[in-house]
Amino acid sequence: MKLSLFGVGDAGTRLVDKLLQAELEAGRNFTDGNVLAFNTAAEAFGETDTLPEERQILIGDTHSAVNQYVEPDDDGPDTDAASATDRDHSPGVAGDPELGAEVADDELPEIRRALDLVDDTEVDAAMVVAGFGGGTGCGVGSVLLEELKSIYEIPVYVLGPLPAASESDERALTAARAVRTFVPLADAVLPIDNDSWARSSQPVAEEYDEINEMVATRILSLFAAGESDPATVSEMRIDPADVMRTLDVGGLSSIGHASIEVDTDDEGLLARLMQLLGLAEETPDTQTDAATIKRLVRSALSSKLTLPCDIESTDRVLVILSGPPSEISRKGFETGRYLLEEETGTVEVLAGDEPLPNASEITATVLFSNVTDVPRIDELQERAVAYQREQDAETAVIDTTTSIDGATMIAADDSAAATDGDSEQPFEFHGPEEQRENGDGGGDDAVTADGDAGEMTDGDASEMADDDASEMADDDASEMADDDANEGTDGDAADAPTDTNSTDTPADTDTTVEDDETNTAAATSSDEHESSS
Repeated sequence: MKLSLFGVGDAGTRLVDKLLQAELEAGRNFTDGNVLAFNTAAEAFGETDTLPEERQILIGDTHSAVNQYVEPDDDGPDTDAASATDRDHSPGVAGDPELGAEVADDELPEIRRALDLVDDTEVDAAMVVAGFGGGTGCGVGSVLLEELKSIYEIPVYVLGPLPAASESDERALTAARAVRTFVPLADAVLPIDNDSWARSSQPVAEEYDEINEMVATRILSLFAAGESDPATVSEMRIDPADVMRTLDVGGLSSIGHASIEVDTDDEGLLARLMQLLGLAEETPDTQTDAATIKRLVRSALSSKLTLPCDIESTDRVLVILSGPPSEISRKGFETGRYLLEEETGTVEVLAGDEPLPNASEITATVLFSNVTDVPRIDELQERAVAYQREQDAETAVIDTTTSIDGATMIAADDSAAATDGDSEQPFEFHGPEEQRENGDGGGDDAVTADGDAGEMTDGDASEMADDDASEMADDDASEMADDDANEGTDGDAADAPTDTNSTDTPADTDTTVEDDETNTAAATSSDEHESSS
């Protein structure tokens, strides 16, 4: 089966490079050079050994938010705080999938030009290789996957590592988002669980190279089957259509792998040569017996899967036996198939072989397609949900604090404006006592009106304005009458409350108070005069 590979991000670039190395070492040419690697930082390109330089595509290097690699100082940071700062300013998109997607959208013309280097008519399928927990792998990978699905008529698969449990909650959230994005878009997704491959005595980051090598071995055993020597006689040669049919159900897939040594001594080779020349009789025990094949397939089931899962939850299964053609028998195939049907509970089990004349071992590779019971994915999603809730709670607290601070600042600004000079403030408010002294008939009602100011309607304001105007007119008429007659002819008019104009200055207010006292005394004298009359 021929594949085109598209590495994305640091993890994707390293894994594609390892796949190309394994292709050369095994003599299985399954890419025909149809390879590209996209990254937002050039650092990972410098760690490759096999990936051609012209196939390394740097994107986002002109984007203002993308950090390019800077050589660290010799005395690097030795504190946790400094390490956290370094992560925030790490090369590329610094783990931000949204920024990664934004960069990919901006760089789509450049990405499309690079895709012209790949001949999709010469391959059976395409594969995006990306780290699920990385900002570039998740962000750029999702945009690239969508682009490939829109222009290719061949299946597009996704392969990539999941973040280990020891890695940050932020990367777990990014990986959960990647799974939710990749699964609906891709024809099949093959996650790699780093935790199941890592040794507890070493940090996962120090084992990436070894893990990638084991992953490359399994990917080649599955997708490169039949690409070594098509002229070799085969019992049931594996066909690309078998792999695509198995993966056609979509969802998550996992791979098991196991091998056993076979007899390749000179006597065995001479005997097989004599049999081929017709100089010796064939003996039934020259092939690996069915029981051995059955044990081999069982070992593949119990081996470390690329994604640990309950194999009974799979929809379809494919088993490939690779090794010397003389050691693989049809009976062995049937035995292995029956075992898989019993263990998985599905009858959709395909089988094929890959003749490798010079091999010294027989290898069983088992593909489980559309597995649904995957504890690692469930754990990852639960961790992501918990982290998202924490982030939402923190955001809510920050928003509340910001609102309170904003309200306090507004109140402070209003207070400062109210106490500023009278030349800048056209009016001033008086307390209840001052309102009584000034003749404002509001009294306690003024306090209530102040409290209900937020509920005052335009109609209320209009009525208040009319009342003030009426009171002011009565007051003016009373004063004019007092001045003309020097005695009050209308004592009730003098009792009308005098409205203190809000534009009065403090000096005007004192004068008005004195006038009010004089008017009050005059009004009292007038009442006594009328009574005596």
